[in-house]
This record gives sequence, C-alpha cells and structure tokens, in this order.
Amino acid sequence: MVISPDKGDGFPPPATAGTVLPPSSPTTRSPNNNLADSPGGLAATGSDTVLATAGYDHTIKLWQVGTALCFKTFQHPDSQVNDLAISPDRKSVAAAGFQHVRIYDVQGSGQSPAVNFEGLTKNVTCIGFNRDGQWMFSGGEDDNARIWDLRTNATQKVFQTHSSPITCATLHPNNTELIIADQSGTIHLWNLKNDKTEQLIPDQSGTVPIQDVAIDPSGKFLAAVNNKGDCYIWTLDGGNGEEIRLSPFHRLKAHSRYALTCCFSPDSSLLATTSADQTCKIWKMSDSSLVADLHCSGQRWVWSAAFTGDSQYIITASSDNLARLWSLETARTEREYNGHQKPVTCVAYRDPSILY
Repeated sequence: MVISPDKGDGFPPPATAGTVLPPSSPTTRSPNNNLADSPGGLAATGSDTVLATAGYDHTIKLWQVGTALCFKTFQHPDSQVNDLAISPDRKSVAAAGFQHVRIYDVQGSGQSPAVNFEGLTKNVTCIGFNRDGQWMFSGGEDDNARIWDLRTNATQKVFQTHSSPITCATLHPNNTELIIADQSGTIHLWNLKNDKTEQLIPDQSGTVPIQDVAIDPSGKFLAAVNNKGDCYIWTLDGGNGEEIRLSPFHRLKAHSRYALTCCFSPDSSLLATTSADQTCKIWKMSDSSLVADLHCSGQRWVWSAAFTGDSQYIITASSDNLARLWSLETARTEREYNGHQKPVTCVAYRDPSILY
C-alpha cells in the first residue's frame, strides 16, 4: 500500500463540510415508517437478520429488530465484551473479551460458546470475519493482531506492533489488507499475502490514540477517529492485484470529546461517528457535511454503532444500558432495546443484503 506524499498531513483544516467530491453520488432515500416491511428485514429473526448487543453485564443478547424483543441471551461470564462480529452466513456471533475470543451458535439451543480461542494474555479489543467466513482476525492489548483459521481454530499469522496496544482493526473488502491502529496513534497497513506493512500517523503533534478505523464496502474510503474527536478520511485507489494508494481526502472535527467508533453505511454514502459527548453523528460522504446529529442526554458515552442493510437506520450502543434504532430520515429513535443491566459497549448487525 502506497501513501501519497503531501506537505504536512495532507489534509485541509478541520471543518464540518468539504468541497471535494468522491467518485460517486450518495444514494437517495425515501422514508419507511413501517419497520416490519422495511427493506433491511427489520422484523426478521434467526438466520435472516441478526442484531447482537453486549457490554459490561457479561451477556450477549440477540434481538428481533422490528419488535425490540430479546429472543436469546448468551452468557459470557469470564469478562466484559469488548467487541462483537457476526459471521457472513449469520450463524455465529463472535465476542472479544479478556484473554479470549468466544464464538456462539445463533441457531443453537445452548448458552455456552461453541468455539473458544485461548492463549491470549490481555484484552482482545477487536475482531472480525473475512468475507467467506473461513477465517477471523483479532487485535488486542498484547500488541498483537492475529489471523485465526476457523477450520482448525488455530493461529495462521501474527503481526506485532512491538510497542503499543492495538485498539481497533478492519479488513479491506478485497480480503488482503488488514488495517490496524494502536494507542500510539499509528495506523498499520498489513498485506496478508506478502506480509509487508506500511505505517501512517495522522496526528503528528504527539501520541494521540486511534480509537477506531473503518473501510467503506466499496473499498474507496478509509476513516479513522482519535481520542481528540478528530476524524480523518482517505481515498483508496488500486486493488484487484494492484498496489493500493492512499491519499488524504478530508479531516473533520467530528466531536468535542473522545471519538469512540466510526462506520460506513452499506451503500457507502454515509459515515457515522460516535463519541463520549453523547452523540452519534452522520456525515455525507459526497461533501463531508453533517446530515444528522443523534443526541440523547441520557446516553452518555455512545460506544458503538451499526447501520442496517438498507442504510436507512442506524443502531447505537450506549452507557445508559440501552441500544437504540434511529431513523436517518427523521433523526428520531424508533426502537429501544432494553435488557442489559450495565453499559452496552458494542453492537453488531447483519442481514442478507450485507455481503462484505
């Protein structure tokens, strides 16, 4: 992966709107107030649509999205849950915790994990599946990112930062580049085929931890947020056997406090950022303008977010023990998922329309 040379960090001054247009225009939406009939399958259960939440109460809950009813609870007694991921076939939910990764059977009758990944020494902070569900990645506070073979449940590859705990990771849609970020503020670009790595430091002013990274489903944009509330966006060119080139696109002062997560909508037209400032903000990728500011004074920290497959709704997880479904058309809460006894720190969603 090649980083285009620029003066300074290559970004224009922080702003809430930009003037540079990406390759394509955003998708036009129309309001859909009937959640049971909405395109994302929001009333479905089981293997059709999976919504999972977890946090500090040592449980993982699966929900009927349209009715907000919890239909299954998995016990996770060893620790809090730091991250969740749903397999591409929607049959498994993986949970990252202290010194382990657990995989639960969505369709099974038991509450215990079906697979345990052991041998980790510290908190596992991030996990994810590859596109065909044959392997997973994880990163943690032991400074290591790992590739796990799900056929053998063994480690295939290990990448070490050597100096800093890993905070987050995301996989490029081409299933070749794993983007890893750490507490030193460094983003590592790891090519899984040739094991070559490049490093990128968005904020050169000092040690500014990166809290989350995300790549849009089209593979055109990379976003990162840090604990100063800044959001950096780069364009990605190349791929499909060619070396990927990364160029600065825009820098946003997204939040006044810690930014905690960022994620792209399935249609790649929107970027969501969440923060300790009680908000989840939605940004339009076509001009980096703010299109929705989802705010609730009771939410406190908004830890995580996930778009539904139709890009019309977003689900947030927050420290008031609730997950919420928001309509992006109205910027209002449509459903509350109430059942956790402690802060909800992670949310994962997948329906049949989500292929990445």
